[in-house]
Amino acid sequence: MAMMELIIEQWKNLDGSCQYLWSVWRDGKRIGMSRPQAKAEDAEQEGMDWCLRSTGSRPDRVTRL
Repeated sequence: MAMMELIIEQWKNLDGSCQYLWSVWRDGKRIGMSRPQAKAEDAEQEGMDWCLRSTGSRPDRVTRL
């Protein structure tokens, strides 16, 4: 069975603010990604929702970078 991972990335801007993006990976290949979010929690929730809608299941692992 294929392993699916939701990755939350933090991007720091020159003005000191941060943005958070999610991406979903299945067996080393990216299958989905987001636009920037203001909070890591919002990015994670949106990524979880995408997984359920698009694949019918939750990710096997969530990683915050």
